[in-house]
Amino acid sequence: MFISELFPSEWIVPNLKSRTKEGLFKELCSYVSARKPEVSKETLLENLWERERQMTTGIALGVALPHTYVSGIGSTLGLLGLSKRGIEYNSLDGKPVHAVFFLLSDLDEPDEHVHVLKRIAMLLINPDFFPTLMKAHTSNDISGTLRLFEHS
Repeated sequence: MFISELFPSEWIVPNLKSRTKEGLFKELCSYVSARKPEVSKETLLENLWERERQMTTGIALGVALPHTYVSGIGSTLGLLGLSKRGIEYNSLDGKPVHAVFFLLSDLDEPDEHVHVLKRIAMLLINPDFFPTLMKAHTSNDISGTLRLFEHS
């Protein structure tokens, strides 16, 4: 699966509203549960915080990779959000987060989750990817950026 397939334009939020990690997690969980009613917003939020207590998913350089597992969803879901203003996230480098790659995987498919994280990491090591991503203004622009860089 390509990253652009995991983050289709309808699962991309070009202008996240939240300014804090707490607000962001609520915003992400609300977005997912509105589109996937079988996923409980409360359970998702609880699972997300449980993972975050282990170690921050704010990996540095303006990027966060929050991720968790929920049973019964089938394949991995991805939600990509951007914040031009930045989100206080307690990242490893102490700087605000501007790009959030949220992954939700099925408990029965943990290997798929790891493969997706690896693909995202491959995008992030390209020094042109993040600046190009942050110049995108619409969901379609962001989706196009993903397609461009995953094939380069």
